[in-house]
Amino acid sequence: MAEQTMSSFVEEIMEMNCLSCVICKEVLRPPIMLTQNIGNVCSTCYEEKCELSQMTSLPNEPMEKILKLMKLPCKYKQKGCNETLSYEELLTHQNGCRYRTKLCALFKFTGCEWEGNRNDFATHFKECHGDHVINFENNIFFLETSLRDLHLVKLLIMNKKIYILRMQTNQEKRRLFYMICNVKDEHSSFCEYSVKHKGSSDNYIKTKSKILSSYNIYNEFDENIAVQVDLDALKQISQISDTITNIFKIKTEDSRTENLDEKILHFFECPVCKNYMKPPIYQCQSGHSICNTCRPRLEKCPTCRAIFGTTRNYSLEGLTSGVQYPCLYHDLGCPEAAVATVISRHERECQFKPYSCPFPNCTSTGNYQTMINHLIAFHSDAVIYNGATGYSESFRLDNSSCYTKIFDRKCVIAFNQIFRLSCKRHADHCLWAAEVYGSNIDMKTYVYEVTIVDMRRPEKKFIRTDYCLSDVSEEELSKRCIMFPNSILSSYSNHGMITFHFNIKEK
Repeated sequence: MAEQTMSSFVEEIMEMNCLSCVICKEVLRPPIMLTQNIGNVCSTCYEEKCELSQMTSLPNEPMEKILKLMKLPCKYKQKGCNETLSYEELLTHQNGCRYRTKLCALFKFTGCEWEGNRNDFATHFKECHGDHVINFENNIFFLETSLRDLHLVKLLIMNKKIYILRMQTNQEKRRLFYMICNVKDEHSSFCEYSVKHKGSSDNYIKTKSKILSSYNIYNEFDENIAVQVDLDALKQISQISDTITNIFKIKTEDSRTENLDEKILHFFECPVCKNYMKPPIYQCQSGHSICNTCRPRLEKCPTCRAIFGTTRNYSLEGLTSGVQYPCLYHDLGCPEAAVATVISRHERECQFKPYSCPFPNCTSTGNYQTMINHLIAFHSDAVIYNGATGYSESFRLDNSSCYTKIFDRKCVIAFNQIFRLSCKRHADHCLWAAEVYGSNIDMKTYVYEVTIVDMRRPEKKFIRTDYCLSDVSEEELSKRCIMFPNSILSSYSNHGMITFHFNIKEK
C-alpha cells in the first residue's frame, strides 16, 4: 500500500513538472542549479545557456537528495515502457530505451509530422528529405552556402554517428550562425569540430566549437550558444561571388588525433604560409625559420626583418625524418600521413588536391574527380576523353584575325591527368604547347607530339615532340613550346589549309 502511495505521489509531482528542468522539461540532471526568477535548471542547460551564468544561481542540493530517494517512471511510459528506476539508473536507461522516439528535425520548417524510433531517424531523412542528407568519411565534409538569406538543416552521417547541422544568417546583425547537435544524445567530454570558411581567394576564416546536445535540434535557434562569423569578413574572402565553401572537420573521442607528432609539428609551421616546413628549411640571421616555398619570395625575415642568406636550419631538418607529416590537403579530406620525403611524393598526385578550371573566365574549383565531372558537363566541346589522347584540326594559314591569340585550346583527360593543349598563331610562325594541369609530377613523364600533315599527300608529315610543361603563364608558354615557321607550314598546306594532329604520350 505504501509502495502504491509513493508511486501515486511520484506520478502526481511528475505531472506538476516539479522534478523537471524549466528549460528543457526533462528530469533534472545534477548538479541542479536554482536560478533566480527562472527556477530549477539541469546541468546541461546551465552549461549551454551562457546568460544563466550571469544570473544569481545556487546548487539545489536538497532537490538532488530527494531525487536520489525516488523511483521514477521512464519518460517513454506512454510509448509502452513500464520501467520504474532509481534516479541514477533512469538517466542511463532512457538514453537506450527501446521505446524512445524522435521527432523529425525539419518539422518546424517543412511541417513534417514524422515521429519514430531514434534508430529510424536517419532512414526517415534519407527517404523523405534526401536533399538534406550529407554522408561523409574521414571526419570531413564540404558545404557550399550563400551569404544571403540562409536557413538550412542538414543530417550529417559519419560512419555510425549522426548529427544535425543548423545554419542561418542574420542580415540585421551581419552574422552567420551555426551549430552541430548530436542526434543520439550521447554526452562526451571530447566531441568538437572546426570549420574553415573559404572563398575564391586563398584566405579563409577558421572557427572551432563543441557539438551540442539534441535539445538544441528542436528548440528555437539560440544565437547565444551558436558559432558566429562576421558576414562582411566572409564577403571579403568570397570576393566576386556571394558563395563560400565551408569545410567541416569533426573530432570525436575515437578520432582524436592530438598526439606527439601534432605537438611537434607546431614548431615546423612556416610563419608566412602556415604550412609545415620540409627540407630544405632556411633561416634568417637571427635564427627564424621559413619554408623553401616562401624563401624565394622574401628578402627579409617576416618576424624580425633581418636579411635572409642561404643559411639552412639543419637541426630542424634532422628532426623531420622522425615526424609524421599530414598531407598538405588534409583539411580537404586526405587522411594520409608520412615522413617528409614520402608525403611530398604523395602530395604531387593527391586525389584531394584542389584544381581550378583550366579554361579562361571559368571560376569553378574542386578536387580531381570534381574537376573531371565539371569539364565533361560544361566544356564537353573542348574536352577529349574516353581513351583518346589527342585530336586533329585544320586552320587557314593566312587568317590574320587569329594572330597573337590562342586560337585553339582543348583539354585531354588521359593517364589519370588533365592536359591543357594550346595553339597560338603569329604573323610568321605558329606555336603548340601542352601542360600537365594542376600537377607537380616529373615533367619528363609525358611528352606531346605535333604532326603537320600534307592532305594532298598524307604520307608527307612533319613531326616534332617535346616534354609536357607544368601549368605556366601564357608568356612562359610562348618561350617553351614547339614552333613551326610559316615558311615550312606553307609547304604542307592544301589550298591554304593546314592540318595537324596533337597527341599526348606517356614515356
